[in-house]
Amino acid sequence: MAFHHVKDVAALTRRFHEALVPGGNLCVADLDPERGMFHSDNTGVFHFGFERDALRHVFTDAGFRDVRDATAAEVVRPVSGINRSFSIFLLTGIKSLYCI
Repeated sequence: MAFHHVKDVAALTRRFHEALVPGGNLCVADLDPERGMFHSDNTGVFHFGFERDALRHVFTDAGFRDVRDATAAEVVRPVSGINRSFSIFLLTGIKSLYCI
C-alpha cells in the first residue's frame, strides 16, 4: 500500500528486480483507481490507484515473468460522511532463474 506514494514506480520496480535473487518474488498490494478519495490529504500521493493492466506492463518491462494480479481486499473508509469501498489488488511477479 505504498506504490501510490512513489513518483516513479517503473524505476522502483526495476530496482526491486535488480535487488532480488533469481527466482525471487515481488508482491505489491495497492489501490485500484480511486479518483483521489482514499486519503483525506493527498500530499505525497502521486497516483490515485493503478490500472492493473498498466502496472502488469511495468512489472514485465522491468523483467518480471509470470505476472499475476488478484483482488486482495476491500477497505471501507468514510469520505465526506459516506462510507466508501476501495478495492485493493495484489500483483506478483517472479525474477527469472536465468537472468542475462
